[in-house]
Amino acid sequence: MSTLYFRISIMATNAVVAGPTSKRVAANIERVRKARHLKQKDVSDALGAMGRATLTTVVSKIERGERRIDVDDVVAMALALKVSPLTLLMPVEADEQPVKLTDDCEVSGRTAWAWALGREPATDPPSDGYPIGPGDDSVAAGEADMQRQEYDRLRTEYLALALPQGLQRAAERPAVRLARQIEELVADIAGDTAGNAVDRAVLLRMAKRRYQQLGIELDEIEDQLKG
Repeated sequence: MSTLYFRISIMATNAVVAGPTSKRVAANIERVRKARHLKQKDVSDALGAMGRATLTTVVSKIERGERRIDVDDVVAMALALKVSPLTLLMPVEADEQPVKLTDDCEVSGRTAWAWALGREPATDPPSDGYPIGPGDDSVAAGEADMQRQEYDRLRTEYLALALPQGLQRAAERPAVRLARQIEELVADIAGDTAGNAVDRAVLLRMAKRRYQQLGIELDEIEDQLKG
């Protein structure tokens, strides 16, 4: 083998092959940096101040996807940019648009964020609507029910390990679940993902029902505190 061929082979082997998350992190670093009106040198200085010296040229290569960064880099970058590491790892929007977590794992942006926040497994939940009336397809109804049971099983296993025990116990309280559901519903109503006015009206009714339930749960908590 010639020396020239050997060198070319080594260069090809060391080439950066960015996966979907690496590309997203690179794009998010640039997006957040510009949103904060920072120069690449500002980020470099911030990284150096926390003991992770990084040349300005390296910051530039990271944003262009020409340099790999490990988990320590992601955390340091998040600190330097004053955001959560999830801001860099996750898609910009938590909507129904498909997002690749790996080359072979694709979920909606909403599911990606719910997974990252420790709320749901990295699996899009099955549709809530399936045939239940007379004359409907019983096979389809049975399959839909099995999908829901499988998703519930995955969710239970996921929640058992996704959060520290203290946060997990808090998340399991009915009042906390209801408050989170209200938050998500209101975000959908106010955002661009709810569809037309009819869809928003349905979501609004759901939010109001949960709000009433939350009031009942808070009254019970108040009684416990008084007792």
